[in-house]
Amino acid sequence: MKLFISKGYHLGALAVPAKLVYTLFLLFILLGLWSSALMYGDRIGSRTTSEPGQVSVQERYVNRAPKATTGGPALDLGDEPPAAKAEVLAAPTEDLKRPWILDVFHQHLFSVSVVYLILAHLFMLTRLHPAAAGTVIALAGLSSLLHVLAPVIIWKTADFFWLMPVSGAAMAVTWTLMSGWTLLAMWLQSPKTADAKTTA
Repeated sequence: MKLFISKGYHLGALAVPAKLVYTLFLLFILLGLWSSALMYGDRIGSRTTSEPGQVSVQERYVNRAPKATTGGPALDLGDEPPAAKAEVLAAPTEDLKRPWILDVFHQHLFSVSVVYLILAHLFMLTRLHPAAAGTVIALAGLSSLLHVLAPVIIWKTADFFWLMPVSGAAMAVTWTLMSGWTLLAMWLQSPKTADAKTTA
């Protein structure tokens, strides 16, 4: 820990075993970002709204009652009034997404925050100019928080579908930037070069 709190410490000064640990961590992050993009494309796609059953933000996060059908064969509903049957069928749609949304929200609150903390911490050790580093770190943190909150906001309002692709893109760009720059600085940039740049 002393290394991380030392003023002016740079990742380039790490021992090779430590560099390998952080390199593998960053590779995991980059692969995770890539797999997240693939999953996003399969499960949500580029559409914010769509018809029921089509891949979109609206379909994934908002409950929608099935379309009413007219015509067709008559159904034997027994002794129970048709209105009561319809009420029983319609009621569950209100809370259909709730358990899943809360589960996703709960898991991502912890997992995203931990990965962000580690990634931002390593990024700060690259000795990038404070204004540049602070901007990237702030954008990464805010976009990550917004992306974690987006499913809850969309579910509660049945609107703001654009939050998912916008926050997800911002998060992907900033996290990739932090991961890539950290890898390059750790292996290619010497601490002396970093010192010269930060003091200039």
